[in-house]
Amino acid sequence: MVAASKVLEYAQLFSVIFTVAEYKTPDSLLFRIIAPSFSTHSFGMNQRMVVMKLTTVSRVTVYGYNTTVLGLSTAEIAPPKYFMLFVVHSGIPSPDTWVKLQ
Repeated sequence: MVAASKVLEYAQLFSVIFTVAEYKTPDSLLFRIIAPSFSTHSFGMNQRMVVMKLTTVSRVTVYGYNTTVLGLSTAEIAPPKYFMLFVVHSGIPSPDTWVKLQ
């Protein structure tokens, strides 16, 4: 399970809450946003994946963790629109949650 702020602002901190059975270390966490893609003529257009920076992590329940993540610095990295947010723990991605970058 992943819960996050539904609107992410550039250069601002936001909260992501997730659950995992066997948490490793903060180094095992990645927060990625991926733009929804579409294909035409066997060419994937608009595919973009960006890794965001983890700032803090704290345990809130037996399997639940609350993290603070730093939003992207500028629109040149990723334009304002909807993205799928994934928490990647030890190389395993979570189910996505939709967020709006603005």
